[in-house]
Amino acid sequence: MALYNSFEELKVDKPELAQELLEVFDKGEWQESNLSVYDTLEDFAYYELTEGCYIDNNLVDQDYHSAPNPIDYIDLEALGEALVESGDESFIYRTEGDKVVTTDWGWS
Repeated sequence: MALYNSFEELKVDKPELAQELLEVFDKGEWQESNLSVYDTLEDFAYYELTEGCYIDNNLVDQDYHSAPNPIDYIDLEALGEALVESGDESFIYRTEGDKVVTTDWGWS
């Protein structure tokens, strides 16, 4: 995941993605908020499992006593897709190339 403190930072690093966001959401206050960019659905799902909405389950830091870590067996792409589909579209955007961009302000 890459965190950008503003649209201007994103525009310098990923100009094509920045242009796509402008075309979809137009200019707005979202441009001044943090933008998180996940290169794949899998990256988005992994983040949510380890630092996001599932963090209270403590899946990453648990000692499984030589048992396999369940994260290694989760279909992260399918979970990422389900998270995007069930998430609040005013905060989550999936590009045609399956990058996921989130904002903590909202796109409006």
